[in-house]
Amino acid sequence: MPPLESVLQTSDGLTLAGEHHLRPDCRAAVVIVHGYAEHAGRYTEVVSALGEAGYECHLLDLRGHGRSGGVHGYVGRFGEYLDDLDLFLQRVEEVRTPGRPVPRILLGHSLGGLISLSYVLRRPEAFAALAVSSPFLHPAMEVSALKAGLAAVVSRLAPTYLMKSAIGSRWLSHDPAVVAAYNQDPLVFKTLSPHWFFQIREAQEDILQRAGEIRLPALFLIGEADRIADPARSRQVYERLGSAEKQIVVYPGFFHEVLNEIERARVVHDFLTWLGQRTAPPPAR
Repeated sequence: MPPLESVLQTSDGLTLAGEHHLRPDCRAAVVIVHGYAEHAGRYTEVVSALGEAGYECHLLDLRGHGRSGGVHGYVGRFGEYLDDLDLFLQRVEEVRTPGRPVPRILLGHSLGGLISLSYVLRRPEAFAALAVSSPFLHPAMEVSALKAGLAAVVSRLAPTYLMKSAIGSRWLSHDPAVVAAYNQDPLVFKTLSPHWFFQIREAQEDILQRAGEIRLPALFLIGEADRIADPARSRQVYERLGSAEKQIVVYPGFFHEVLNEIERARVVHDFLTWLGQRTAPPPAR
């Protein structure tokens, strides 16, 4: 069954693209928030696995990403991502098949993980549980004081100025097919703005300081050899979570995209097991 497509208009005039993979008797509605420079279309394997297990999926292309409007690698303020997720969740409720209420689960990867943590910090009632894979809570590579200083100047003088991203596609996965597909994907971009960097850094610091306020059941899926999102910072934030139910799984040798690694079936299995512990099976027909 093809997904239902959504087109949303933001209050600041952007068009956002979303998609909904609906099931009449699902166990839960899983909202997936993708990472930086990518898009919802890269999650087809995850969506398929979730659908086979009885879950429906809802995915949004973030502003400046994929089929959504906006400048690549730029956000005026980090809160715009949260506002857009608010708007998307309204659409999720509009398109869902009428029937028994089901829990909503949030799954965020990388930048999407940071957005997801920030979202439930401010709107804890919106989701029943939260899962993040390789959340971008601190860069794994060092940013020199000189580069940070120059970026700060550029951010003030030319907020939408774009520079080439230092992230290498080979850092995403050990699977050469995944890397090749990423390099050839016309919806993937390889730029960022210094203004985006500083908006993200403020959000990262906010999560580090306020992680104890998050009390939802939480799952962290971390690649031990991640060269993009610092695994140590993810562990630190995980330890600070106020959640009574929380679990972290660290995959030795895995790169950043744990859901796209060669052994990704292990990660999907772990996620589905965690989901199964928090959702009831659909009613028998």
